[in-house]
Amino acid sequence: MKNTAIILGNGDSRKDINYRKLWPDAVVYGCNGAYREDVDRLVCVDVYMQHLIYESGYCLDNECYFNQWDPLPKEVVNTIAQSMGLPIVTNDDTNKACVRGTDNFVYVTWVQDKDFVNNITDIEISSGSRALLIACETGEYDKIILLGFDGMSGSNIYINTSGYENSQPRSHWEQERQNIMDRFPNIKFKYENNKNAS
Repeated sequence: MKNTAIILGNGDSRKDINYRKLWPDAVVYGCNGAYREDVDRLVCVDVYMQHLIYESGYCLDNECYFNQWDPLPKEVVNTIAQSMGLPIVTNDDTNKACVRGTDNFVYVTWVQDKDFVNNITDIEISSGSRALLIACETGEYDKIILLGFDGMSGSNIYINTSGYENSQPRSHWEQERQNIMDRFPNIKFKYENNKNAS
């Protein structure tokens, strides 16, 4: 059993870190845009990013954790989506879909019968904090490395890519993570960046 997990933040301090080489036995949790990288488990709580990730085909072969991910039968999808009164963004239709709204759009994400998306309870925390919580709750790890969590002054490694058009760090994210770590005193937590990764 692997006893180390890595949670990838999206700060550019991890840009040149080969986390697979430095921690070859670790289970790697990524968030949102990390579906473009080599991760073991992907966590996303953003409606728009969930749609982009699923549309890419990633979820058909890779383990994902999405909140409020509850596909509806085809017969009710259009009625529900249209009732929200917003422009609809959709992918290729199948026999069921997740229908989620934002302030500006309704995302109709048609899904396959077999994928690797785990539906997680909706909690008002960021994807990075949610990934940390999921890793802690497994009970599998005695050490968790937080890589690329750069705080308010950091720049996003995925800046200017789809899903990050308006992305900005939030000041409360650091406290979210600290609150989670305080709940799991038996796990050793360590922040790493490209200056001290070892």
